[in-house]
Amino acid sequence: MVKWSELPPEILHSISLKIDNPFDLIHFRSVCSFWRSSSLLKFRYMTSLRCPLPLDPGGCGDDCHILSSRVYLVKSPNRDRPQYWLFKLQEKGNGEVVLHSLFLRRNSSAYGCLYPSLSLDLLNCQVFELAQEHVACYSEWSELFECISKCEERIGFMGLIKENNEYMILGKLSFNGLAMFRSVDKRWTELEIVYDSFFEGIVPFKGKFYAIDRTGKTTVVEPTLEVNTFQRSRPCDKTRKRWLVMSGDKLILVEMCTKSRYDFHIPNIREKKIWFEISELNEERNDWDQVEDMDGHVLFLEHYCTFSCLATEIPGFRANSIIFMDLWGGSNSYEHESILVYEFDEQGVRSLKDKPEYIELFPSPPGWVISN
Repeated sequence: MVKWSELPPEILHSISLKIDNPFDLIHFRSVCSFWRSSSLLKFRYMTSLRCPLPLDPGGCGDDCHILSSRVYLVKSPNRDRPQYWLFKLQEKGNGEVVLHSLFLRRNSSAYGCLYPSLSLDLLNCQVFELAQEHVACYSEWSELFECISKCEERIGFMGLIKENNEYMILGKLSFNGLAMFRSVDKRWTELEIVYDSFFEGIVPFKGKFYAIDRTGKTTVVEPTLEVNTFQRSRPCDKTRKRWLVMSGDKLILVEMCTKSRYDFHIPNIREKKIWFEISELNEERNDWDQVEDMDGHVLFLEHYCTFSCLATEIPGFRANSIIFMDLWGGSNSYEHESILVYEFDEQGVRSLKDKPEYIELFPSPPGWVISN
């Protein structure tokens, strides 16, 4: 076997081209001077993915593009008491990369509070990628206000051939129902199904797209545009909001429940009775099977991005818990008060400020991650 230090430079360069994580490339190039000189100079972010919409009455829609972000977990070098921080790297259409906090409110003036001058101390920290999110951004003409507005919508994104940047998108956007964009076709195809509800989750799973609406109806869309729908055999009339989450090799349905609709609209969530129910997709029966907990995972429920990780990956995190944003705007701050924690063992919701072991994860960067 050839020694790692004697690999041909063309092999090293070829490997560096396939690295899909900027921090992995930094570590790859840090092995030795020979690897550094033989590999890609800097991480090549995905070029701006454009998916122009049919023009609306105001002539808008041709600027539609995909905004991509990656969620990372940073681990400190302290062996006695490891510390962690969660953040996002957002790849903008012009190639610029910006860093901001997970769970940052999009509709808040603090949305522009980025960290353009932050330097991470990668010599003493470990960085793990946890998730990726994709959001469709476009302009839309408002006939009511007679002006152009900027829109961001959640979508399902599925990469196909990395070498050619081929991909598929499923979303509602400005369409009456769901529509799919395939980069090969370079156009949107609206699905021939009439919808009268808002989609609360759209995710890719095992080569298909799954979407669920407010009524609980699940829509399955094949890459061939074949569409199937199913309603769960065990409906829950207590469900007020739904999320779809990929957890390992499973697709999870998360449902927030209250006894009455009145309870759901009370601004202070911590003063009312609320609980979550978890179900796994049963592909054979086209149904959702309820389970007791998250099998040792922690769920993160953001508006545009949902993901999970094992609680053992973040010591201090309690297994079978859910981290999510305050949906009711009960807090005046996007800091710890607006991030909520639900634990299945506790059967209740608490603010992040009541969980000292979680506070350093969100949202501002702690001092130990910053390089001198």
